[in-house]
Amino acid sequence: MSTASTSVTLISPDISCEHCQRTIESTLSTLQGVERVSVDITGKSIQLSYDPAQISLEQIEKQLDEIGYSVVH
Repeated sequence: MSTASTSVTLISPDISCEHCQRTIESTLSTLQGVERVSVDITGKSIQLSYDPAQISLEQIEKQLDEIGYSVVH
């Protein structure tokens, strides 16, 4: 089992309120391999740590898209 986690900040222009924050944090925190999720409403950003041996960034972004939050690259 890998102990190396990756930290990343994602930008989503769709984040606008506390409901968005709760939805994103609760959805992503249930994914296997996601270790920490924190949403900044003002900055429209998602800070997260994940284990790339268990889940890819692409899978995380796909999950965000499925719940209505796009990610800007």
